[in-house]
Amino acid sequence: MSNQPKPSIYALRDSEILELLAALPQSTMGRRYGFAFQLMATYGLRAAELRYLQVRNQESELWLRARGHGAEHSFRSNESCKLEAIPVMNNEGIPQEWNLVARVAMGERLPPLGSDSEASQHLESYLNNRPVWREVQNKALRFGEQAMMNSFRQRYACAAHNLCDTDGSTDTQL
Repeated sequence: MSNQPKPSIYALRDSEILELLAALPQSTMGRRYGFAFQLMATYGLRAAELRYLQVRNQESELWLRARGHGAEHSFRSNESCKLEAIPVMNNEGIPQEWNLVARVAMGERLPPLGSDSEASQHLESYLNNRPVWREVQNKALRFGEQAMMNSFRQRYACAAHNLCDTDGSTDTQL
């Protein structure tokens, strides 16, 4: 067993997400994968959580529905929770309007995800063939970090943290 510390997860920048999306093929599968990546970046979802989305309250809110117990479901509680969007911004600071809640409500299809434990691997193997993704991975390595599927979630976490810093709700101001 190695004592090497695990590299930290790279937080994708909004511009990198937009580059990745633009580089996807304009095909049925390209659009399905793009939809998955848009959801992951905007709502901070893990790949496996894409399988458990539902729309509530007159199709205005996106929720992560409760799931059963078992090894596949160990990473999250079995209670439903409302998801909060943090939109991806373009270079001019304009939030991307992807209409994700409406698209989930209409039943837009996602790419094949396999089981919960396979979902991340399915999405990652699709991106591994993309030169833009390899560039992002190389950039992350230069920072001593690793670009992976959780990099979409890490982007969300960093964006949420930055929102807290800008609305004055940090602990340092108490």
